[in-house]
Amino acid sequence: MVKHDFDPFETAYVNGVSILDVGAILESYTVGGTEITNEIYQGRNRTHFNLLAKQFGRKTVTMTVFFHAVDRHLLTIQQSKLTAMLTGVVELMLPDGFYYRSTLDEVGDLQIIGVDGKGCITECTYTLSGIQHDALQTVNGNTVNALGTMWQMDCILSCTASRAYSSIQVGTVTFTGVSAGDVLTADGINGRMLKNGTPTTGVSFTHLPYLVPGPQTITCPETLTVQYYPSYI
Repeated sequence: MVKHDFDPFETAYVNGVSILDVGAILESYTVGGTEITNEIYQGRNRTHFNLLAKQFGRKTVTMTVFFHAVDRHLLTIQQSKLTAMLTGVVELMLPDGFYYRSTLDEVGDLQIIGVDGKGCITECTYTLSGIQHDALQTVNGNTVNALGTMWQMDCILSCTASRAYSSIQVGTVTFTGVSAGDVLTADGINGRMLKNGTPTTGVSFTHLPYLVPGPQTITCPETLTVQYYPSYI
């Protein structure tokens, strides 16, 4: 884990809004490693084992910020505004250039670290858990060279039917009763199956669509538009 120290020209953004807008100044931040859980079968007295399943979690992100105000009341309001800003599922962008799809885990106490002629300076540490990723990528075509290192990355597959189909496979999803001109969307990011922008029940699938790092070809007789966030282990 590397600590990134104060730089007056750097800030953090929450859902595209700078934390400076609520009076918070980024002092430092750290990004931990991804939590990985392995399911192992070893057997009795064996030196070799089998990996049955693996599951990735999220990275721990800590962010220490300064607040500056004329009194403790206003400092508390500033802290409350940043806490509200970070509540829920948020896209946190840090100066390392990555986004973190995060939830807030803990808010530290306000600590007074100095006084100047205009009031108090305090600091507070926020702890979040998030998936590290880049901006949304859009690829037109059925062959995708997926960026990122996460072994599964949710994606959205969409196409327009050039003719009628009794059934059509869009990646891992099969749509039935499709007319020419229908727009089909297999949304593995939001967990939705859409026909012409509205939910449809005429579908079946083995699992929601996802990409793996590197080149791959997605099964579909029509040309696909593929959207995904390159994500990093």
